[in-house]
Amino acid sequence: MEFMNSVEYWHWIAFGAVLIVVEIFAPGGVFLWPALAAIVVGIIDFIAPGMSNSFLLLVWGISSIILVVGWVAYRKKHPAPQSQTSINRRGEQYVGRHFTLAKDIVNGSGELHVDDTRWKIVCNHDISAGNKVKVIAVEGTSLRVDDFIS
Repeated sequence: MEFMNSVEYWHWIAFGAVLIVVEIFAPGGVFLWPALAAIVVGIIDFIAPGMSNSFLLLVWGISSIILVVGWVAYRKKHPAPQSQTSINRRGEQYVGRHFTLAKDIVNGSGELHVDDTRWKIVCNHDISAGNKVKVIAVEGTSLRVDDFIS
């Protein structure tokens, strides 16, 4: 308990830095908020020295809880973007887009060149080259298309 009587502002800042390093090696947001709270307490102790260490410990605990609850509330209102969820499902980015056929769709099957990729396309009916089609779904490695009527 004697150690608590000798804690200074830089101890809090060092504690916060150590927790940030732990967060870097074990990511997940578990150590980030207590680390930031410790740095804030160190700044408070620097600006207003002489506060009791038990009071600063209480401020650190309450600050940690407030930061965690605040972050959870923020994330509920502003969810993280899910851009990585479709990284292996490239065809989904084409759903709803319109393309001009370079080759006929015969017997409900054909191909479509999109950017640098050649896609197999399927349709319920034949469509001649030069017509616009709209991608309506992804079926495995094929794109399902239909006539595009503007």
